[in-house]
Amino acid sequence: MQPLYPWLITDYQKITYAFQRGLGHHALLFKGDTGLGIEELIFHISGFLLCQSHEVHPCGHCHQCRLYQANNHPDFYHLAPIEDKDIGVDQVREVLEKLTQSAQQGGNKVVFIDGANRLTEAAANAILKNLEEPRPNTYFLIKSEQGLPLLPTIYSRCQPWLIASPSAMQSVAWLQTQLPNISEDILLPALRMSAYRPLSALNFVQENLLEQRTTLLRHFWLFYTRLSPLEILPSFDKAILFQQLDWIEAFVNDSLKYKLGIFSGWQCADIAKGIERFAANLSVDSLLGIQQILQKLRTDLREINAVNQELILLDGLTQLITKIFAPKLKEIE
Repeated sequence: MQPLYPWLITDYQKITYAFQRGLGHHALLFKGDTGLGIEELIFHISGFLLCQSHEVHPCGHCHQCRLYQANNHPDFYHLAPIEDKDIGVDQVREVLEKLTQSAQQGGNKVVFIDGANRLTEAAANAILKNLEEPRPNTYFLIKSEQGLPLLPTIYSRCQPWLIASPSAMQSVAWLQTQLPNISEDILLPALRMSAYRPLSALNFVQENLLEQRTTLLRHFWLFYTRLSPLEILPSFDKAILFQQLDWIEAFVNDSLKYKLGIFSGWQCADIAKGIERFAANLSVDSLLGIQQILQKLRTDLREINAVNQELILLDGLTQLITKIFAPKLKEIE
């Protein structure tokens, strides 16, 4: 098992200390953003609950630990979407049936529900009874992404743990251990663009996304000044399309902050001059209008699957021209 990420150590210590004092809850709900490594925290706590030593950290040597490290522990159950489909009631019932039996290794039984928001209603209701009437030595560790809906009945029967992003200083320090040859001039923008989620920032740098973001925003500027969707449309990549929309929205949001005299909390602080140029000829209302069109574009791309993505993008870009950019440029002339 790999070492726990440093920003998760405090949460791990609090949870395991409660169990050692006999105060551990039978159902823990972990809420937080992707890119924080919450899965690793849950895997470590699962190892703690299954280990025979009952120490703060799994011993790594007992039979339980060896089985767990080999991903072969018969009393550990991992419920997750299969082929990106929601977790169905049949999946859940299969696990619940096994929970009615004695633990094969004579210790605890642990169920990791990876994505509680992906449970179908029938699956959630099937789990609910086990949360209401917990079986001895049976623990549910439930992960739910922050901001996504979760049945109130599930939430009310769990002990919630909100996993927050670490400080910028702690994140940069960790990133420097992973990327010792990368300067802070690159790490900090990557971290800001990743909402201070270290694992997302690591991927941002490794996939060279900072350079891709700069290129996309350069094309966005040409699109704005030349009023032509063809200046930016070929730059969109289906594999990272929603992330590219995040970059444009972050640029527009920072432009709005600049217009309102807010100079902290910028995601695109590394390209401040570009933000000032973009915001110079646009009003607050215009920038708010851009935000609304981009948000509608994002919604359409997610929900209208039958239509070609390029057509949806073209429609959104055309709206930006006709409703925002062209009228403003005409005023300037």
